[in-house]
Amino acid sequence: MDPHATSVARIRKLDESVVNRIAAGEIIIHPANAIKEMLENSIDAGSTMVDVLIKDGGLKLLQVADNGDGIAREDLKLLCERFATSKIVKFDDLSLIETYGFRGEAMASISHIGRLSVVTKSRNSPLAYKAYYVAGKLANSHFKVAGSCEPKPQAGKDGTVISVEDLFYNFPSRLRTIRSKSDEWAKILDVVGRYAVHTDGVGFSCKKFGESFAAITTRPQASLKERIRTIFGTQVASELIEFRFEGEDYGVSELRGAVSGFNYNNKRKTAPVFFINNRLVSCDPLRRAMSSVFQVFLPKGNHPFVYLSLRIAPQNLDVNVHPTKKEVRFLHEDEIIEWVCGHIHEVLANKDNARTFKQSTLKRDNEQAVDEVVTNVKKYRQENKLVRVDVKQPKISAFARTDFQSILKGAAMKEDVEEERDNDTERNNKEKNYTENDIMEDNDMEDNTDERKAQIENNESIDVHMDIDDNPETSKHGSPSQPINSVIKSMTISNRDHTDINLDSISELRQSIKDCIDRSLTNVFNNLVYVGIVDPRKRLCCFQYDVKLFLCDYGAVLSHFYYQLGLIHFANFGEYTLDPMPLRQLLEPLYDAHPNLEDIERVVKNIMSMEAMFLDYFQLDFSNETLCQLPLLLSNVTPSAAKLPYFIYRLGTKVNYTDEKQCLHDILHQIALLYIPDRVADDVDGDVSRDHINYILESFVFPGIRKHFLAPKALALEVVQVADLPGLYRVFERC
Repeated sequence: MDPHATSVARIRKLDESVVNRIAAGEIIIHPANAIKEMLENSIDAGSTMVDVLIKDGGLKLLQVADNGDGIAREDLKLLCERFATSKIVKFDDLSLIETYGFRGEAMASISHIGRLSVVTKSRNSPLAYKAYYVAGKLANSHFKVAGSCEPKPQAGKDGTVISVEDLFYNFPSRLRTIRSKSDEWAKILDVVGRYAVHTDGVGFSCKKFGESFAAITTRPQASLKERIRTIFGTQVASELIEFRFEGEDYGVSELRGAVSGFNYNNKRKTAPVFFINNRLVSCDPLRRAMSSVFQVFLPKGNHPFVYLSLRIAPQNLDVNVHPTKKEVRFLHEDEIIEWVCGHIHEVLANKDNARTFKQSTLKRDNEQAVDEVVTNVKKYRQENKLVRVDVKQPKISAFARTDFQSILKGAAMKEDVEEERDNDTERNNKEKNYTENDIMEDNDMEDNTDERKAQIENNESIDVHMDIDDNPETSKHGSPSQPINSVIKSMTISNRDHTDINLDSISELRQSIKDCIDRSLTNVFNNLVYVGIVDPRKRLCCFQYDVKLFLCDYGAVLSHFYYQLGLIHFANFGEYTLDPMPLRQLLEPLYDAHPNLEDIERVVKNIMSMEAMFLDYFQLDFSNETLCQLPLLLSNVTPSAAKLPYFIYRLGTKVNYTDEKQCLHDILHQIALLYIPDRVADDVDGDVSRDHINYILESFVFPGIRKHFLAPKALALEVVQVADLPGLYRVFERC
């Protein structure tokens, strides 16, 4: 046989589909690579929120939804064509590229190894469009290039939703190299987390398909420290050192980032987060140099957290080095790395003034023996000084009520207990750490007790609710006030961003509260246990603190408490939405009973002249001369409808609108009076009202007082100690 006759393999041009699939395998190695490309497209589109949904580690489903600019319908035909892009026109444009994408290969590569579908709506388009792609071409809904393959119009939101199903379905060799779905999920979380840390003004979320809660969630407005805390944990964020430097030479325009301090104890290596010109890259020379810098400062075996964002002149940067864009090359690499490391060394050296070390105390044998002896000694308790109530323990009555609101409250009380238990140590420390210089002169609660008690019990002529001119108030012994629930449409607890109002008048009012604090009385209110109403007609109730029983005028207490709540929530109130009630119609019953009051038109005019101020600062809505909204001071606590005429009248006549500080003080005072419970009559309906007020005080008001109330000195005369446990034992010899 002639040896020259043997066949020789001929050179042939590969089929285009084979070329595309090979290229796709170079660009998309793992599902995380596809996510990275889609995230960059969303950021390039000007999105402020990007949501990622993953199923089976990204092999069954990868979905990225954003609220960006969307894709024009005319461009959908070229969306998955190779080398079709909106970012560059000629090769020289690569030297000035500022966006993530530029080659036009990412979407094409994904469509060659997965079933890709897109729903998009541009901002100026009335409709969204859905398109399917396979092998870079438009397809029908069965991912077949047959029949009608045009994008279909449908309803949708501004932005784009890209879904990739069955990744690597036609690439079995690549599927075999993927170790586990959980590993791929971890890689996706790592990519999303790193872009979430770096990208300002864009919120990210990432969750598994079928799960209720996202594994990652960041807000668009979150600060760098907050984003790092969300992704890498509180331990990193608490030891974070942020920095920013302007460029000096070599085409560097800015260096910013954050590194962990010396007290950050981490035995596991964390890959540094490097972004160069907003590109997530792995720069080995920079990583090694940073490691050398930290070796000088950290103990052996500890590893730092590093996030760096470097901006270099685009013409000095080559981004077209690696198929996955994970590597870049730039001019003056050695000089720039030395400059970066010099600044990081400077940042660390300036902070190297204090370190925290853990210490442990070892017990000696003889000390341990003494402790055991002391522990075995039987302790006797003093019954006459034993506190038998616990402020953290909810009453069983909270769980025995059958109405729906009470059931909800029973669950909420458990959360309150846990919160108060967490704060118990701090609260006890506050009680123990008061010094004589801190505590203002206290009136001895046990002196003149009889005199104070008589003042409270005989204080029928004082009514913190109503004193309109010639005291045209409703009879204290009349029928109970009508509930306002019949006109309330909804209750909304504010979820708006907190608004800081920098008014000198508000600052002065808050400071005046602090200047008048009675520290010992505040401590009593912060640790009381509510007992119950004694006399609803005189608004008297009892509460226990330590081994002492106190009687107080809860109307006077709530006047101060609600006023303080108004200052705390100024311009940030929740609201009660009401059925609109015309102001004149609200005032008519008051004028019918008291014809000598100030002109009704003037009252309405005074209120309407400040309509915008009432709405902005107090959530009081007087649209079209009607009352449509009231501020919510405390959840589940509502005013009575019978007080509304007095409230409206006094807003129009008793508020000094010419002086800012006095105006805000007067309005807050009137809102506080609106929420104080009415006096209750001695009849059957009065018993019902008493039970309701008792429930409100016990379940909502006094828990709020324990948390937020600063008792003023002026309140000392309204609170009287009526008994204590040692005194009762002396009389009865038992409790």
